[in-house]
Amino acid sequence: MAKFFRRSMAGLGLSLAAYMLINRKTPKDVYTDVKDYVQEVLDAADNLQSAREDFSDASSDLGVQLAHAGEVIDDISTEVDKFQFKIEPHLALMKKHADHLQKTLDDLAPKE
Repeated sequence: MAKFFRRSMAGLGLSLAAYMLINRKTPKDVYTDVKDYVQEVLDAADNLQSAREDFSDASSDLGVQLAHAGEVIDDISTEVDKFQFKIEPHLALMKKHADHLQKTLDDLAPKE
């Protein structure tokens, strides 16, 4: 285990040295780059957590609004049924008069 740790650290050190040589960076520049990268990752994680919480809240609100919409639709359906019950006698009377008028018009039409 100690060999693995030593070799990993040696590999990390060599990689860091190669990175610094290729990109012409000082250790301070590398530290700043790593620090900025870690801060960006932490900020992105915070933003993701905030977005997740906002989505959860919005999803919960949507469920409440859908339940309320179901109640409203039930109320509308009840009112439509009541209105239909109230106008049924009037519609029957209007149909009776319309049938009578149609029969009268048919009787008055010229016979061939």
